[in-house]
This record gives sequence, C-alpha cells and structure tokens, in this order.
Amino acid sequence: MRFPLTYRELENIFMDARDPDIAALNGEYTVDMLSFLPSLKRFNHRKVIYAGEHKPAGYNVLFGKTWGKFSVSLSDDKETGSQKTLMLNYDLEHNFLLIRNIRDYLRCIEDNTLFIGKFYFRFFRWDFFIGYFSLEKIK
Repeated sequence: MRFPLTYRELENIFMDARDPDIAALNGEYTVDMLSFLPSLKRFNHRKVIYAGEHKPAGYNVLFGKTWGKFSVSLSDDKETGSQKTLMLNYDLEHNFLLIRNIRDYLRCIEDNTLFIGKFYFRFFRWDFFIGYFSLEKIK
C-alpha cells in the first residue's frame, strides 16, 4: 500500500483501520517510517513478534542488530481516540532507559498483514506523539 504524506491523511487511515487481533500478530514485519523521520526500511528495519510466556512480545532488528524488546497488549488508550489498538510497550528492565519511554500503537489495515502505527515518547507522565509508521508482514 502506498501511504499518503500528510499527517491528516495518515490519521484518517489510522482511525478508519480495524481493531487488531492480538492472537494473529506473530511473525516478522518490515517497518517503514511514514513521518518526518527518514525511513529505515532500506536498512532492513524489522519487528519480530512472537507468543511470549504470558502474552505476545517482540523486538526490533536494525542494521542486523537486535534492540528494543517490547511487550504487546490490547489498549483503549486515550491517545488513540479510545479505539482498540495493540500497544507495543518498551518499558522493560533489559532495555536502555531512553528506549523504555517508547510506546507504539497499532491498528490493522489488511488481514493482520499490514498495520499502521503511531509512536510516542514518554517524558515523565506525558506522551509526545512522534510520528507514524507501517508494519507489513514478511511472507
């Protein structure tokens, strides 16, 4: 899917996307930054999501290195307009302090193979919106 470039259009896609199915979210996904940040897709930026001990979990791969482990949970967060999202929460003890402040929220576009996400950075108790990204399942 070719995504539009304006935040308004991306927000409309996010709000119109379907509620995600946490049980179907597993595998490896390419990540494409859709905001002012440069895309890391050309550097093979991926997220790997798997069934964890108690709930799904995952990690990022960038430049062939694993970083940023996260837990996955359903969320009705106020930041996402009270819609059901999947929250990727990086607040885990084995992550560096800075990475622990990242929160990603996902909504489903196509049959659990294409997602649009919003990412936030938490500073004290406030979440600051950074931008949009897409996840596309690697077949």
